Amino acid sequence: MRPIPYLRIYDASVINYLKYEVIPVNFTEQVVNEPLVFDSSLGGYVTQSSMLPLPTSPGRGWALFDEAEVNGRTVIDTSAEQTSQVTVNGAATYTIDYPGGRILSPDTVPTSVSYSWYYVSLIEGWPAGDPPPLPVIAVDVDKTNKAGYQLGGGTKDIVEGSVYVFATSETEKKEITDVIYQALYNRTLSIRNWYEGSYLDFNGTYTGFQPTTVSGLSSGAFTEVSANLRGPRMDWSEVNRHRSRVTFTLEVYKDD
Repeated sequence: MRPIPYLRIYDASVINYLKYEVIPVNFTEQVVNEPLVFDSSLGGYVTQSSMLPLPTSPGRGWALFDEAEVNGRTVIDTSAEQTSQVTVNGAATYTIDYPGGRILSPDTVPTSVSYSWYYVSLIEGWPAGDPPPLPVIAVDVDKTNKAGYQLGGGTKDIVEGSVYVFATSETEKKEITDVIYQALYNRTLSIRNWYEGSYLDFNGTYTGFQPTTVSGLSSGAFTEVSANLRGPRMDWSEVNRHRSRVTFTLEVYKDD
């Protein structure tokens, strides 16, 4: 049996939680009736949006899941593909490339689309030389170690990571940082089998994959969560000028 890549699923669990459950509730924008045109090079119907940041820039994309109300709180229902976040006019059946903003295989020619999209870009690791348009959050899991937690078998995996925030202003930086901090502080996180699949296929369409918990693992507990807001640095690059960092430790108990 193939070994389970534990660090990979810890990393993916944090990233998918922020990408599909935290950002959509707090930083989703809407576009209504944007015209569609066929782009042969992209193989689908696309918009010609001039919006900044571009909804299809790296780390963003159209909203994949619907919102739901649970005990008076707005949450994201990740159990099924959205039915209300993307509406296409002129076609009854089609598939959607969510990161790329493409309408694929429509039964008739679509004319326009209304959609929700993620305003904050989420990427893995430190931004490279050509980062996405701001605002951006970059998730970096950079250290792991183990500790015993009981007599006999069993260990505790301790994962340390950071969420870097790159914003367009001090106000935006504080808002995004606070959302990330509150989403991690004193929270638990289901650790799921992201090594077996993902929500999106290689072409950006919904796969129907529903992750399950991993046998022998507890939920992860976020501990030692802290936020460093830093001050604005007007002599730094535009990307780094309004930057902050949320650090966290994720502890997972594992039956060996």
